[in-house]
Amino acid sequence: MINGPTTVAIFMDGNRRWAKAHGLSVKEGHTAGKDVFKRFIDFYPRIRKQWGTKHYIFYAFSTENWNRSAEEVAALMGIFDKAFDEFREHLDDVIAADLRIVFIGQRDVLSASLQKKMAALERDTAQCSGTLALAISYGGRADIVQAAQSLAEEGVEISEASIGKRLWTRNLPEVDLIIRPGGERRLSNFLLWNSAYSELFFTDTLWPDFGEKELEKIFEDYASRERRRGK
Repeated sequence: MINGPTTVAIFMDGNRRWAKAHGLSVKEGHTAGKDVFKRFIDFYPRIRKQWGTKHYIFYAFSTENWNRSAEEVAALMGIFDKAFDEFREHLDDVIAADLRIVFIGQRDVLSASLQKKMAALERDTAQCSGTLALAISYGGRADIVQAAQSLAEEGVEISEASIGKRLWTRNLPEVDLIIRPGGERRLSNFLLWNSAYSELFFTDTLWPDFGEKELEKIFEDYASRERRRGK
């Protein structure tokens, strides 16, 4: 096994630009992005065996994305709904890949139907040891704020440990590598607490064109880096 990252976070970025370049609607661009995400399940076992990568966190919808047009937001919610149904239809494949599905973010702002499907997928894959996490209505600042609010309400002493235990990401491992396709060079409020010592990789490839081969090239770059963690 090659020394790859155990936990990887990935931006699903560039769907709208990809759609425009192909003469498609924004919704079709987001649908193409969703299909790339689904393909990760197919090659996950092989990548895990070769590189040791067990956990993925995908940035699907940020707290700021609510400011997009009502039409686009509705389209994205519909795509999430369909994706969750597809996970349900192929749940045996997900479990066979040893993947637990989890969600991080502001669940209470999502529809009751989406919340119910999310809870069911988490429950029915809880026994798996790998992770496929979706960040929906997620923001790094919002995560830290809600953790601090919990501490204030509980009267608990503030420390790195106590904050970490109250983050939406509290049940996820430390993030080794953050990948951002789409050509942007910033974190955009993603995993701000968790990225303190994460390696960063930026690529111009738009998310709908991102695939297994590019992921492995990024892992090769990661394996060549020296992670000193401040030492």
